[in-house]
Amino acid sequence: MRARRFCEMWRGPSRSRFWGIGFFILGCCLPVGLLGQMTARGLGLGGAYTALARGVHAPAWNPANLGLPDNPKFSMTFISAEAGVWNNSFTKKMYEKYNGAHWTSEDIEDILNHIPDGGFGLDAEAFVRTFSFSAGRFAFSLGASAGAYSRLDKNIFKLGLEGNALDETYGLDNTDGEGVGVGLVSLSWGQPMNVSFADVFAVGGTVHILYGGVYGNVDKADFSLTTASYGTDVNGDYEVTYGMGGVGWGFDLGTAAQFGEKWTVSLGLINVLGSIPWSKEIEKEVGYVNGDSLDVIDLEEDFSDSSWMVEGGEFSTKLPMLLRLGCAFEEGPVLLTADYVQGFHDGPLSSTTPRFALGSEWRGVGWLPLRMGVVLGGSVGFGTSFGFGIRPGGFVFDIGVMNRGFAFPQNSKGLIVAVEIGMELQRKESEVVKVGDF
Repeated sequence: MRARRFCEMWRGPSRSRFWGIGFFILGCCLPVGLLGQMTARGLGLGGAYTALARGVHAPAWNPANLGLPDNPKFSMTFISAEAGVWNNSFTKKMYEKYNGAHWTSEDIEDILNHIPDGGFGLDAEAFVRTFSFSAGRFAFSLGASAGAYSRLDKNIFKLGLEGNALDETYGLDNTDGEGVGVGLVSLSWGQPMNVSFADVFAVGGTVHILYGGVYGNVDKADFSLTTASYGTDVNGDYEVTYGMGGVGWGFDLGTAAQFGEKWTVSLGLINVLGSIPWSKEIEKEVGYVNGDSLDVIDLEEDFSDSSWMVEGGEFSTKLPMLLRLGCAFEEGPVLLTADYVQGFHDGPLSSTTPRFALGSEWRGVGWLPLRMGVVLGGSVGFGTSFGFGIRPGGFVFDIGVMNRGFAFPQNSKGLIVAVEIGMELQRKESEVVKVGDF
Protein backbone atom coordinates (compact mmCIF):
# COMPACT_ATOMS: atom_id res chain seq x y z
CA MET A 1 0.00 0.00 0.00
CA ARG A 2 1.55 3.31 -1.04
CA ALA A 3 1.40 6.67 0.73
CA ARG A 4 -1.76 7.78 -1.12
CA ARG A 5 -3.79 4.82 0.13
CA PHE A 6 -2.39 5.19 3.65
CA CYS A 7 -3.49 8.81 3.78
CA GLU A 8 -6.94 7.85 2.58
CA MET A 9 -7.48 5.84 5.76
CA TRP A 10 -7.03 8.95 7.91
CA ARG A 11 -9.74 11.09 6.39
CA GLY A 12 -12.27 12.71 8.69
CA PRO A 13 -12.29 13.72 12.34
CA SER A 14 -9.86 11.07 13.52
CA ARG A 15 -7.06 12.42 11.36
CA SER A 16 -7.57 16.03 12.46
CA ARG A 17 -7.51 15.01 16.12
CA PHE A 18 -4.38 12.92 15.66
CA TRP A 19 -2.38 15.66 13.98
CA GLY A 20 -3.93 18.29 16.25
CA ILE A 21 -2.18 16.65 19.18
CA GLY A 22 1.22 17.26 17.61
CA PHE A 23 0.61 20.80 16.44
CA PHE A 24 -0.94 21.78 19.80
CA ILE A 25 2.34 21.10 21.52
CA LEU A 26 4.12 23.62 19.31
CA GLY A 27 1.40 26.20 19.00
CA CYS A 28 0.07 26.53 22.53
CA CYS A 29 3.25 27.91 24.01
CA LEU A 30 4.69 30.38 21.54
CA PRO A 31 2.30 33.25 22.29
CA VAL A 32 2.90 33.01 26.04
CA GLY A 33 6.54 33.95 26.48
CA LEU A 34 7.08 35.62 23.17
CA LEU A 35 10.65 36.18 23.11
CA GLY A 36 15.39 36.71 25.95
CA GLN A 37 16.68 34.72 28.84
CA MET A 38 19.75 33.78 26.82
CA THR A 39 20.50 37.53 26.27
CA ALA A 40 21.77 38.83 22.95
CA ARG A 41 25.39 39.07 24.11
CA GLY A 42 25.34 35.51 25.43
CA LEU A 43 23.81 34.21 22.20
CA GLY A 44 26.48 35.95 20.11
CA LEU A 45 29.08 34.14 22.22
CA GLY A 46 27.51 30.76 21.45
CA GLY A 47 25.98 30.57 24.92
CA ALA A 48 29.39 30.69 26.61
CA TYR A 49 28.37 33.47 28.99
CA THR A 50 28.26 32.01 32.51
CA ALA A 51 31.57 33.57 33.62
CA LEU A 52 30.91 36.92 31.89
CA ALA A 53 27.30 37.68 32.89
CA ARG A 54 27.20 40.70 35.16
CA GLY A 55 24.57 43.05 36.50
CA VAL A 56 21.07 42.46 35.19
CA HIS A 57 22.31 39.46 33.16
CA ALA A 58 23.78 37.57 36.13
CA PRO A 59 20.53 36.07 37.53
CA ALA A 60 19.85 34.06 34.35
CA TRP A 61 23.35 32.55 34.38
CA ASN A 62 24.81 32.66 37.89
CA PRO A 63 23.68 35.06 40.63
CA ALA A 64 27.07 34.80 42.36
CA ASN A 65 28.54 37.02 39.63
CA LEU A 66 26.74 39.94 41.30
CA GLY A 67 29.32 39.69 44.09
CA LEU A 68 32.38 40.10 41.84
CA PRO A 69 34.29 43.41 41.97
CA ASP A 70 33.74 44.22 38.28
CA ASN A 71 29.95 44.01 38.63
CA PRO A 72 28.42 47.29 37.32
CA LYS A 73 27.15 49.95 39.69
CA PHE A 74 23.74 49.91 37.96
CA SER A 75 22.31 48.19 34.91
CA MET A 76 18.85 47.96 33.40
CA THR A 77 17.14 46.07 30.61
CA PHE A 78 14.30 47.87 28.91
CA ILE A 79 13.60 44.91 26.62
CA SER A 80 15.51 41.68 26.03
CA ALA A 81 13.96 39.18 23.64
CA GLU A 82 14.95 35.84 22.11
CA ALA A 83 13.10 33.40 19.88
CA GLY A 84 14.15 30.37 17.89
CA VAL A 85 12.91 27.32 16.00
CA TRP A 86 15.06 24.41 14.80
CA ASN A 87 14.89 20.76 13.78
CA ASN A 88 17.28 17.82 14.01
CA SER A 89 17.13 16.56 10.42
CA PHE A 90 16.80 18.91 7.45
CA THR A 91 18.82 21.89 6.30
CA LYS A 92 17.69 24.80 4.18
CA LYS A 93 19.82 23.38 1.35
CA MET A 94 17.93 20.07 1.46
CA TYR A 95 14.59 21.86 1.40
CA GLU A 96 15.57 23.82 -1.69
CA LYS A 97 16.92 20.70 -3.37
CA TYR A 98 13.82 18.54 -2.92
CA ASN A 99 10.98 21.04 -2.77
CA GLY A 100 8.90 20.68 -5.94
CA ALA A 101 11.28 18.12 -7.49
CA HIS A 102 10.55 14.58 -8.63
CA TRP A 103 12.00 12.24 -6.03
CA THR A 104 13.87 9.14 -7.10
CA SER A 105 14.43 6.16 -4.83
CA GLU A 106 17.90 7.54 -4.10
CA ASP A 107 16.38 10.89 -3.08
CA ILE A 108 13.93 9.16 -0.71
CA GLU A 109 16.76 7.16 0.83
CA ASP A 110 18.77 10.36 1.34
CA ILE A 111 15.83 12.10 3.04
CA LEU A 112 15.22 9.18 5.40
CA ASN A 113 18.93 8.87 6.23
CA HIS A 114 18.89 12.43 7.53
CA ILE A 115 16.20 11.57 10.11
CA PRO A 116 17.72 10.08 13.29
CA ASP A 117 16.47 6.72 14.54
CA GLY A 118 14.93 8.56 17.48
CA GLY A 119 12.61 10.40 15.11
CA PHE A 120 12.17 13.83 13.57
CA GLY A 121 12.47 16.53 16.21
CA LEU A 122 11.18 20.09 16.15
CA ASP A 123 12.04 22.48 18.99
CA ALA A 124 11.00 26.05 19.72
CA GLU A 125 11.79 28.44 22.55
CA ALA A 126 11.02 32.03 23.40
CA PHE A 127 12.02 34.30 26.26
CA VAL A 128 11.37 37.89 27.20
CA ARG A 129 12.71 40.07 29.99
CA THR A 130 11.62 43.66 30.51
CA PHE A 131 12.11 46.44 33.06
CA SER A 132 14.70 44.41 34.95
CA PHE A 133 17.60 46.04 36.79
CA SER A 134 20.57 45.52 39.06
CA ALA A 135 21.93 47.88 41.71
CA GLY A 136 25.21 46.81 43.21
CA ARG A 137 24.89 43.25 44.47
CA PHE A 138 21.11 43.15 44.09
CA ALA A 139 19.07 42.36 40.95
CA PHE A 140 15.38 42.25 40.07
CA SER A 141 14.10 40.45 36.98
CA LEU A 142 10.68 40.40 35.33
CA GLY A 143 10.01 38.16 32.34
CA ALA A 144 8.47 35.08 30.79
CA SER A 145 9.63 31.87 29.14
CA ALA A 146 8.01 29.46 26.73
CA GLY A 147 9.25 26.32 25.05
CA ALA A 148 7.97 23.36 23.10
CA TYR A 149 9.32 20.22 21.54
CA SER A 150 7.76 17.52 19.40
CA ARG A 151 9.05 14.18 18.14
CA LEU A 152 7.57 12.19 15.25
CA ASP A 153 8.45 8.53 14.80
CA LYS A 154 10.70 7.87 11.81
CA ASN A 155 8.27 5.19 10.60
CA ILE A 156 5.73 7.92 9.81
CA PHE A 157 8.09 9.22 7.14
CA LYS A 158 9.00 5.72 5.93
CA LEU A 159 5.35 4.88 5.39
CA GLY A 160 4.67 8.13 3.59
CA LEU A 161 7.74 7.94 1.31
CA GLU A 162 8.35 4.22 0.79
CA GLY A 163 4.96 2.66 1.45
CA ASN A 164 4.60 -0.46 3.56
CA ALA A 165 5.45 -4.09 2.92
CA LEU A 166 3.17 -7.08 3.43
CA ASP A 167 3.20 -9.00 6.71
CA GLU A 168 5.14 -6.31 8.55
CA THR A 169 4.14 -4.26 11.60
CA TYR A 170 5.15 -0.62 11.86
CA GLY A 171 5.27 0.88 15.33
CA LEU A 172 4.71 4.61 15.65
CA ASP A 173 5.29 4.75 19.40
CA ASN A 174 8.35 7.00 19.29
CA THR A 175 6.14 10.07 19.14
CA ASP A 176 6.17 12.62 21.92
CA GLY A 177 5.69 16.29 22.71
CA GLU A 178 5.50 18.81 25.51
CA GLY A 179 4.98 22.54 25.79
CA VAL A 180 5.07 25.02 28.66
CA GLY A 181 4.79 28.77 29.18
CA VAL A 182 5.80 30.46 32.46
CA GLY A 183 6.02 34.04 33.75
CA LEU A 184 8.55 34.92 36.44
CA VAL A 185 9.62 37.54 38.97
CA SER A 186 13.11 37.05 40.40
CA LEU A 187 15.19 38.54 43.22
CA SER A 188 18.95 37.88 43.22
CA TRP A 189 21.88 38.65 45.49
CA GLY A 190 25.67 38.11 45.31
CA GLN A 191 28.06 38.30 48.24
CA PRO A 192 31.91 38.32 48.22
CA MET A 193 33.70 36.15 50.77
CA ASN A 194 37.27 35.82 52.03
CA VAL A 195 38.94 32.56 50.97
CA SER A 196 42.52 31.39 50.62
CA PHE A 197 42.29 29.54 47.30
CA ALA A 198 41.19 32.47 45.08
CA ASP A 199 41.89 36.17 44.80
CA VAL A 200 38.13 36.88 44.73
CA PHE A 201 35.32 34.53 45.68
CA ALA A 202 31.56 35.15 45.76
CA VAL A 203 28.39 33.20 46.42
CA GLY A 204 24.87 34.08 45.35
CA GLY A 205 21.28 33.01 45.06
CA THR A 206 18.05 33.77 43.26
CA VAL A 207 14.47 33.28 44.39
CA HIS A 208 11.87 32.99 41.61
CA ILE A 209 8.14 33.53 41.87
CA LEU A 210 6.66 31.62 38.91
CA TYR A 211 3.31 32.08 37.23
CA GLY A 212 2.13 29.05 35.28
CA GLY A 213 0.73 30.05 31.89
CA VAL A 214 -0.17 27.04 29.77
CA TYR A 215 0.92 23.42 29.74
CA GLY A 216 0.46 20.56 27.31
CA ASN A 217 1.95 17.08 27.30
CA VAL A 218 1.51 13.94 25.23
CA ASP A 219 1.23 11.39 28.04
CA LYS A 220 0.73 8.44 25.70
CA ALA A 221 0.88 7.86 21.95
CA ASP A 222 0.86 4.17 21.02
CA PHE A 223 0.10 3.40 17.37
CA SER A 224 0.82 0.46 15.09
CA LEU A 225 0.03 -0.46 11.51
CA THR A 226 0.17 -4.01 10.14
CA THR A 227 -0.39 -4.97 6.51
CA ALA A 228 -1.30 -8.40 5.23
CA SER A 229 -2.81 -9.90 2.10
CA TYR A 230 -6.34 -9.56 3.53
CA GLY A 231 -5.99 -5.86 4.40
CA THR A 232 -4.48 -3.46 6.92
CA ASP A 233 -4.87 -3.39 10.70
CA VAL A 234 -4.54 -0.06 12.50
CA ASN A 235 -4.51 0.17 16.29
CA GLY A 236 -3.64 3.01 18.61
CA ASP A 237 -4.54 5.04 21.65
CA TYR A 238 -3.38 8.35 23.01
CA GLU A 239 -3.67 10.66 26.01
CA VAL A 240 -2.94 14.38 26.10
CA THR A 241 -3.04 16.61 29.17
CA TYR A 242 -3.87 20.32 28.95
CA GLY A 243 -3.86 22.83 31.76
CA MET A 244 -3.20 26.29 33.12
CA GLY A 245 -1.20 27.03 36.22
CA GLY A 246 -1.03 28.82 39.50
CA VAL A 247 1.83 30.40 41.44
CA GLY A 248 4.99 28.40 42.12
CA TRP A 249 8.56 29.11 43.13
CA GLY A 250 12.15 28.28 42.29
CA PHE A 251 15.64 28.71 43.73
CA ASP A 252 19.10 29.06 42.13
CA LEU A 253 22.56 28.90 43.72
CA GLY A 254 26.01 29.78 42.48
CA THR A 255 29.66 30.47 43.21
CA ALA A 256 32.22 32.51 41.28
CA ALA A 257 35.96 33.10 41.62
CA GLN A 258 38.63 35.27 40.03
CA PHE A 259 42.30 34.37 39.77
CA GLY A 260 44.60 37.27 39.07
CA GLU A 261 43.38 39.98 36.72
CA LYS A 262 42.55 37.73 33.76
CA TRP A 263 40.69 34.56 34.81
CA THR A 264 37.12 34.12 36.03
CA VAL A 265 35.46 30.79 36.86
CA SER A 266 31.72 30.60 37.56
CA LEU A 267 29.51 27.69 38.66
CA GLY A 268 25.73 27.97 38.80
CA LEU A 269 22.99 25.50 39.77
CA ILE A 270 19.77 26.69 38.18
CA ASN A 271 16.41 25.44 39.54
CA VAL A 272 17.94 23.60 42.47
CA LEU A 273 14.49 23.54 44.03
CA GLY A 274 11.10 24.60 42.83
CA SER A 275 7.97 23.59 41.01
CA ILE A 276 4.94 24.97 39.19
CA PRO A 277 1.41 23.92 40.19
CA TRP A 278 -1.11 23.34 37.41
CA SER A 279 -4.54 23.74 38.90
CA LYS A 280 -6.81 25.51 36.41
CA GLU A 281 -8.83 24.02 33.57
CA ILE A 282 -7.02 20.69 33.81
CA GLU A 283 -8.33 18.34 31.12
CA LYS A 284 -7.14 15.11 29.61
CA GLU A 285 -8.10 14.08 26.10
CA VAL A 286 -8.24 10.31 25.69
CA GLY A 287 -8.84 8.57 22.41
CA TYR A 288 -8.30 5.51 20.27
CA VAL A 289 -8.30 4.44 16.64
CA ASN A 290 -8.98 0.92 15.45
CA GLY A 291 -9.37 -0.78 12.13
CA ASP A 292 -9.25 -4.47 11.18
CA SER A 293 -8.82 -5.78 7.63
CA LEU A 294 -9.05 -2.26 6.21
CA ASP A 295 -9.11 -1.44 2.54
CA VAL A 296 -9.81 1.83 0.77
CA ILE A 297 -13.37 0.84 -0.14
CA ASP A 298 -14.64 -0.35 3.24
CA LEU A 299 -13.45 2.44 5.54
CA GLU A 300 -16.79 3.43 7.08
CA GLU A 301 -17.66 -0.14 8.07
CA ASP A 302 -14.34 -1.35 9.44
CA PHE A 303 -12.64 1.77 10.79
CA SER A 304 -13.62 3.17 14.19
CA ASP A 305 -12.25 5.93 16.35
CA SER A 306 -13.32 7.92 19.35
CA SER A 307 -12.04 10.55 21.76
CA TRP A 308 -13.42 12.10 24.92
CA MET A 309 -12.39 14.65 27.52
CA VAL A 310 -11.77 13.73 31.15
CA GLU A 311 -11.56 16.33 33.88
CA GLY A 312 -8.13 16.10 35.42
CA GLY A 313 -6.85 16.75 38.92
CA GLU A 314 -4.28 19.22 40.08
CA PHE A 315 -0.63 18.33 39.58
CA SER A 316 2.76 20.03 39.62
CA THR A 317 5.87 19.87 37.47
CA LYS A 318 9.40 20.26 38.77
CA LEU A 319 11.61 22.86 37.17
CA PRO A 320 14.40 21.35 35.05
CA MET A 321 17.66 21.67 36.98
CA LEU A 322 20.71 22.89 35.06
CA LEU A 323 24.38 22.96 35.98
CA ARG A 324 26.36 25.77 34.36
CA LEU A 325 30.16 25.85 34.53
CA GLY A 326 31.99 28.65 32.74
CA CYS A 327 35.39 30.25 32.55
CA ALA A 328 36.59 33.47 30.94
CA PHE A 329 40.02 34.83 30.04
CA GLU A 330 40.68 38.48 29.27
CA GLU A 331 43.78 39.86 27.56
CA GLY A 332 43.59 43.46 26.42
CA PRO A 333 40.68 43.88 23.97
CA VAL A 334 40.14 40.10 23.64
CA LEU A 335 37.75 38.01 25.72
CA LEU A 336 37.68 34.20 25.44
CA THR A 337 34.94 32.18 27.13
CA ALA A 338 33.95 28.53 27.54
CA ASP A 339 30.85 26.90 29.05
CA TYR A 340 29.70 23.44 30.01
CA VAL A 341 25.97 22.98 30.66
CA GLN A 342 24.37 19.79 31.95
CA GLY A 343 20.63 19.29 32.19
CA PHE A 344 18.98 16.53 34.21
CA HIS A 345 15.64 16.33 32.41
CA ASP A 346 14.57 16.22 28.76
CA GLY A 347 11.87 18.77 28.07
CA PRO A 348 10.99 22.00 26.27
CA LEU A 349 13.60 24.09 28.12
CA SER A 350 16.29 21.52 28.97
CA SER A 351 18.16 18.49 27.67
CA THR A 352 20.16 15.71 29.31
CA THR A 353 22.67 15.90 26.44
CA PRO A 354 25.69 17.90 27.67
CA ARG A 355 26.30 21.22 25.95
CA PHE A 356 29.71 22.74 25.28
CA ALA A 357 30.19 26.30 24.04
CA LEU A 358 33.13 28.51 23.09
CA GLY A 359 32.92 32.24 22.51
CA SER A 360 35.13 35.23 21.75
CA GLU A 361 34.62 38.99 21.93
CA TRP A 362 36.87 41.66 20.42
CA ARG A 363 36.66 45.13 21.90
CA GLY A 364 39.26 46.95 19.82
CA VAL A 365 36.64 49.63 19.23
CA GLY A 366 35.27 50.07 22.73
CA TRP A 367 31.73 51.04 21.79
CA LEU A 368 31.43 48.34 19.06
CA PRO A 369 32.20 44.87 20.50
CA LEU A 370 32.20 42.01 17.96
CA ARG A 371 31.35 38.43 18.99
CA MET A 372 31.56 34.89 17.64
CA GLY A 373 30.79 31.51 19.15
CA VAL A 374 30.20 27.82 18.59
CA VAL A 375 28.03 25.34 20.52
CA LEU A 376 27.88 21.55 20.51
CA GLY A 377 25.29 19.38 22.24
CA GLY A 378 22.15 20.13 24.22
CA SER A 379 18.83 20.54 22.44
CA VAL A 380 20.42 22.70 19.73
CA GLY A 381 23.09 20.20 18.68
CA PHE A 382 25.78 21.93 16.63
CA GLY A 383 25.47 25.66 16.13
CA THR A 384 27.52 28.71 15.19
CA SER A 385 26.79 32.25 16.26
CA PHE A 386 27.81 35.86 15.83
CA GLY A 387 26.76 39.16 17.30
CA PHE A 388 27.71 42.74 17.98
CA GLY A 389 26.88 45.57 20.32
CA ILE A 390 26.54 49.33 20.11
CA ARG A 391 27.54 50.67 23.51
CA PRO A 392 28.36 54.38 23.61
CA GLY A 393 28.52 55.58 27.18
CA GLY A 394 26.04 53.66 29.31
CA PHE A 395 23.67 52.78 26.44
CA VAL A 396 23.36 49.09 25.47
CA PHE A 397 22.10 47.73 22.16
CA ASP A 398 23.06 44.10 21.48
CA ILE A 399 22.14 41.67 18.71
CA GLY A 400 22.95 37.95 18.61
CA VAL A 401 22.18 35.27 16.01
CA MET A 402 22.75 31.52 16.29
CA ASN A 403 22.55 29.20 13.30
CA ARG A 404 21.62 25.57 13.96
CA GLY A 405 24.48 24.20 11.83
CA PHE A 406 27.49 25.76 10.16
CA ALA A 407 27.69 29.52 9.72
CA PHE A 408 26.39 29.40 6.14
CA PRO A 409 22.59 29.82 5.86
CA GLN A 410 22.32 26.93 3.37
CA ASN A 411 23.43 24.51 6.09
CA SER A 412 21.00 25.82 8.67
CA LYS A 413 18.52 23.57 10.46
CA GLY A 414 17.01 26.50 12.30
CA LEU A 415 17.71 29.94 13.71
CA ILE A 416 17.73 31.68 17.09
CA VAL A 417 17.73 35.50 17.24
CA ALA A 418 18.06 37.80 20.27
CA VAL A 419 18.05 41.55 20.78
CA GLU A 420 18.45 43.73 23.86
CA ILE A 421 18.11 47.44 24.67
CA GLY A 422 19.22 48.70 28.05
CA MET A 423 21.79 50.66 30.01
CA GLU A 424 24.87 49.86 32.10
CA LEU A 425 26.71 52.24 34.41
CA GLN A 426 30.17 51.05 35.38
CA ARG A 427 31.81 51.94 38.68
CA LYS A 428 34.35 54.72 38.75
CA GLU A 429 37.94 53.54 39.01
CA SER A 430 38.06 54.65 42.66
CA GLU A 431 34.92 52.59 43.42
CA VAL A 432 36.16 49.29 41.93
CA VAL A 433 37.39 46.81 44.49
CA LYS A 434 40.65 45.45 43.14
CA VAL A 435 41.38 41.76 42.91
CA GLY A 436 43.02 40.65 46.13
CA ASP A 437 41.49 43.41 48.29
CA PHE A 438 38.94 41.11 49.91
